[in-house]
Formats: sequence, structure tokens, C-alpha cells
Amino acid sequence: MINRILEELVSSINGAQAVIFLDGDGEAVGQAGDTAVDIKLLGAWKEIQLDRIKEIAGRLGLGTVQAVLFSLDEGNELVVPVSEEYCLLLFLSAYASLPDAMGGLKKAIELLKKDIE
Repeated sequence: MINRILEELVSSINGAQAVIFLDGDGEAVGQAGDTAVDIKLLGAWKEIQLDRIKEIAGRLGLGTVQAVLFSLDEGNELVVPVSEEYCLLLFLSAYASLPDAMGGLKKAIELLKKDIE
């Protein structure tokens, strides 16, 4: 079920290249899309960064982190929390629509929450 949700996410967003679903330890639970790059290694690293950003935002009273965008030469990486213990990392081309990506992620998060509960 998880991989099907991830496959639908990648196929529904123009410019989405790959997605990985990670647990709180940065371990891959599922993935979809172009996996030519070692997205498991990148995912673990980004999950650690997300945890630190959430911790800092909490200490500063900035509210709940909804998403973190890493903008790179090759494209964008969008990390979103799914729950306290899980997150998604979506790899996008430089030309992908971020509002479309956020909309697709929101739908995928709802489905994943039902699946992991």
C-alpha cells in the first residue's frame, strides 16, 4: 500500500522525480520514482536535518514545521513531516511547481497516516 501511494504521488506531480518515505531513524520505509541516485542515503541525511529544524523552530516558538525546501542546482528537495516518527522527501526538477507538489504531498500524507496508524 505504501509503495502504491508513493508511486501515485510521483506520477501525479509534473516534474516529480522520486520520493522516499522515512522513519524517525532515517530508514527507508518505501520509495518510488527514479532511484538512480542513492536516495536512501540522501533521505537519512535530510531526515536528520528536518529533526534539527523542527527542534529549533520549537525552541524559538515559531510553530510547527510544515515543510522544508532545499533548492539545488539540479532541482528541489521538499521534506515534509508525516507524523512525529515519519517524513517524506520528494525530489523535484527545477521546473516543477511547488504548489502542485505541496498539494500532492498533502494528499499522500493523509493516505499514509491511515496506513501507518
